[in-house]
Amino acid sequence: MLIVEMSVALRWTEVLVGLAVAQGTLELLAVRRAVADDGTWRWSTLAPELGWLRAALAYRPFVGLLTLRLAAALALVAGFHGVIAPVLWVSSLLVNVRFRGTTNGGSDMMIMVVLTAVMVAHAGAAHDVVVRGALLYIAAQAFMSYFVAGVAKLARRSWRDGSALGSFVATPHFAVPDLLRRALGSTERLLVASWAVIVFECSVPLSLTSPVASAAYVAVALGFHVGNAWAFGLNRFVLAWAATWPALLYASTLMA
Repeated sequence: MLIVEMSVALRWTEVLVGLAVAQGTLELLAVRRAVADDGTWRWSTLAPELGWLRAALAYRPFVGLLTLRLAAALALVAGFHGVIAPVLWVSSLLVNVRFRGTTNGGSDMMIMVVLTAVMVAHAGAAHDVVVRGALLYIAAQAFMSYFVAGVAKLARRSWRDGSALGSFVATPHFAVPDLLRRALGSTERLLVASWAVIVFECSVPLSLTSPVASAAYVAVALGFHVGNAWAFGLNRFVLAWAATWPALLYASTLMA
């Protein structure tokens, strides 16, 4: 029987969320000129509302903040604790504030969810109930992210008939690969693909029936997120959601 220990689940969560933060930070550093004084996301646009955060969010301090965030993310991956999780949490919050919410939508929010739980788990490391609660919080958030999305799609006719997916594929903004456009080039194929997504997301309750079922669901989820990264450029979602899977596996162990 597949059993996921609490300490193992927490360690893998640390590694994966650390990698997720590192990935996002490297991407921001690669386009850092966009937050310079003459860039698209220049500080002067935010200054009237967030002037009191100038010491952290103006161009040069912000690049320093990103560098600190990257170092903290790699330290978490390497197994360091101490103030690492709080530094990651605060720096990630400031990055989100700098972009008036999030830079990459749901992935940034899920990272904040996981970092919050990791911070709590580290603070209460001496008490199993605290660590267990932190992991179950992550598992619950992952569960709801899939299930709510699936139910919402199921409730919409445009998803049930495949037209919603078709509109995503046809949107130039996503630059969907030609191979996928051709593969989904008929109403019937769009219908099958749409229902595959709906069934996958709505079937997340099955992942809690046993560790084996959970592992199978995670394997499908990996393919789902990698596919979305390839098709729609949602590359940050892969590691952000992967950071929740150890907790989901752990939750299934408790419920088995």
